[in-house]
Amino acid sequence: MSDKLRLDKAVAHNYDVSRTVAAALIRQGRIRVNDEIITDAATKILLTDTIAFDEYEQQAEQGFAKRYFMLNKPAGMVCADRDRDLPIVLNLFYEQNHAEQLHCVGRLDQDTTGLLIVTDDGDFIHKVTSPKQQIPKVYQASVALPLKEHDIVLFARGLKHPDEKKRYAPAQLELLSERQAQVTVTEGRYHEVKRLFECIDNQVLELKRVQIGLLRLDEDLEEGEYRPLSAQEVQLIMQDNA
Repeated sequence: MSDKLRLDKAVAHNYDVSRTVAAALIRQGRIRVNDEIITDAATKILLTDTIAFDEYEQQAEQGFAKRYFMLNKPAGMVCADRDRDLPIVLNLFYEQNHAEQLHCVGRLDQDTTGLLIVTDDGDFIHKVTSPKQQIPKVYQASVALPLKEHDIVLFARGLKHPDEKKRYAPAQLELLSERQAQVTVTEGRYHEVKRLFECIDNQVLELKRVQIGLLRLDEDLEEGEYRPLSAQEVQLIMQDNA
């Protein structure tokens, strides 16, 4: 983005109004730039300029800063921009300015819970979801049948699902109890964790993602709750477990 932008665009983004409403506010003399009233909507301002609408003052660039949220995804919601039949997780962000610009970073199944990143940074979404990045994602799974120590070896070798042409990349399986395990994958293929267990004739009953890269799900977040990520936490997502 250029260092300069139209005042009506800055007002629209910073105060979550349409460009038409922003232009009207400017004509009415309700917008100040660096404590000076500006009435021309086409005026070019700097991202570092301070704009004020009545008593609400902030830097112009705040309205264009990329946003990153950690959500503890609840069951029963889908990771999509829209769905005719099911509620979407983005509905949880209705209070955010320009909520329509937010998107899920990857997808969790309708019945899968846990760590989901939501952002308006398209480049970031591409990096995190690209198989080339091999960002590890950690899940906790409850399964139908007892697990065996040999399953760890099978996951580490890379499994072949009967309905898939391509073998799955090696995955790390850690047994937590007789029917509970932690699984770390790096591919991000469709229904990957569930299909890995199908490869060993088992079935996932419950699935929760708890980590992406080095970022762990905040245990204080209840299902359906979210919070902003710090810049340091965003960086953790792009790091592996090495």
